[in-house]
Amino acid sequence: MQVCEGTRTGPPFPQCLRTTPTYVILNGGTGSNHDFLLVPSCRIRGIECPFITTASAPNYWLDAWDNAQPGQAGHVVYPHVGLGINSADPAIRTQDQPHIHLAGIHSGIQTQLNTHDSTITNKPSRWRNQIVPIWGLTSTGAPAPRSYRVLHVANLNTNLFRLLLDSVVRPTGATMAAQTMAVTPRLIGSGGFYVLNSEPGLPVAPGQPGGTGTVDFLLAYA
Repeated sequence: MQVCEGTRTGPPFPQCLRTTPTYVILNGGTGSNHDFLLVPSCRIRGIECPFITTASAPNYWLDAWDNAQPGQAGHVVYPHVGLGINSADPAIRTQDQPHIHLAGIHSGIQTQLNTHDSTITNKPSRWRNQIVPIWGLTSTGAPAPRSYRVLHVANLNTNLFRLLLDSVVRPTGATMAAQTMAVTPRLIGSGGFYVLNSEPGLPVAPGQPGGTGTVDFLLAYA
């Protein structure tokens, strides 16, 4: 990111696709046309950094969505777009600078969300209790179920990091560092977006799959 901005010298980085005062867009590294990253320009450790929940923080989720559209730097060429950020779990996060993945969302996940739509809340105060099982895919392509808190929002004009902190993390006594988040369009009804959140210690009903600290079960990169 610093090389893209010209503040650090180094070898050429052809993956620098867009550089702005608040973020850069990079290739994600797989070489596909549905694997990009939005990386904040300021030094932030990760999803747990207090800055990203403040009023001073840019709206990184909206920026990511805008850049995933046709004609933009991170145009995601895939049937449906999925945005996501991982938790601070060291087994998952290998870079201490937050990055939102701009990717595809695995086939079938939108259909599952449509099926659960009537029970998915649009009230942030209920988000923490709105737990939905979703079948995603492992890195080898094997089906794998995980549970997610799901919220329906009309748009991405709100700071979703702050919404997560106020509506889920603080009321449940969880830690922000353990959280993962994903965003994908809502394709039925009045539209909008689904915001999915999970964590390894997600409390679920007996027989329901557990939570996760990674968005990789949801997103298609290669």
